[in-house]
Amino acid sequence: MIEEIQIRRGSIPLSETIPPQLWIAEWSNQLFVRLTASGVVGWGEVLPAAGNTPEPYIAMIRRFAEGITGENEAEIKGLWKTMRRISFTGGYGITTGAMSGIDIALWDILGKKSGSPVFKLIGEKLTSPPKLSRYLSLSRYSDNDKLRAAVGNLINQGYKSIKIHQSAEDTLDGVRILRQSFGKDFELMVDLNCGFSYPAAEEFMRQVEPYELKWIEEPVWPPDDFDSLRKLNRMGPVAAGENFFSIHEFRRLLETDSLTFYQPDVAKCGGITALCEIVEAITTHGSRAALHNRPHNGWVGLVAGAHVASSFDSSAIIESPPNEIPLKYFDFMGMLDKQSIQVGGPGLGIGPIEPIPESSDSKLLRFH
Repeated sequence: MIEEIQIRRGSIPLSETIPPQLWIAEWSNQLFVRLTASGVVGWGEVLPAAGNTPEPYIAMIRRFAEGITGENEAEIKGLWKTMRRISFTGGYGITTGAMSGIDIALWDILGKKSGSPVFKLIGEKLTSPPKLSRYLSLSRYSDNDKLRAAVGNLINQGYKSIKIHQSAEDTLDGVRILRQSFGKDFELMVDLNCGFSYPAAEEFMRQVEPYELKWIEEPVWPPDDFDSLRKLNRMGPVAAGENFFSIHEFRRLLETDSLTFYQPDVAKCGGITALCEIVEAITTHGSRAALHNRPHNGWVGLVAGAHVASSFDSSAIIESPPNEIPLKYFDFMGMLDKQSIQVGGPGLGIGPIEPIPESSDSKLLRFH
């Protein structure tokens, strides 16, 4: 029986690169769910992406708690449907984000009670999890010279796959500088955060082609302009998905081959229950999953997504912060190195160490 659903506003600091990136304060906040059922504690995570503001997500978690406290924690799919029906007039986004934290925690408890890692609960035939490819996702730098210095230091540390978040106007020059400085022996991706109109995005795709990017992420505003994504994907590899919240959106994108890499986020789309359906659709279509995780040092959502990918798609790529798991703040039973992550268990095999550093502060995050 679900006994209690608590919220933890984490303030685990993002490790600084050398030189330090911007958005340290904005990306050093987490929103965890601590759920107790039948005497077992499970952990989940929510990505409060809307305005970088946790309050509306917290309000929805509390409302969901009213509807499911006292229910059987093992009936995860039924509980997911209950939460979705409670919030059906609110659509997606904040509502599915709030659901994510609760759903992930329920899977964590189910694994702990059965003594099994979550990936085995999803794919019962697996005996051991695969090593999934990991890439670093950097915050923004105030200029491209600092970007070059930071990327150079990370390459020297052994990282081989890196995504940058420079402003749309600075990205092309940043890519040019990185390729001229470090060559093409490492994977480079760019996230434009929907920074261009369609004509500007089209021009960017033409100009960036010689630099052989692994993908160009969210090139056009608004993020759900599916037709523009489809046309741009004909010009070069486009990635998107963090701003899509249902299986139906992903099916529409897959049917038209609108993307090369599909990027659902377990902490935004409704948790493990929802992500399983989405990743299964991606793999069944023969497409590539590159799971989104804001690199804000939360790690619970990242590992939850890795459990799903381990069950459905060993070729999936996992977004991660530009540092290792801070073991001062987390217990972790899996394996992480510079290029890969391998999950363990029981349950998620990761949880924050209590007491978690907490803060009530949040800072508006402006991409443009």
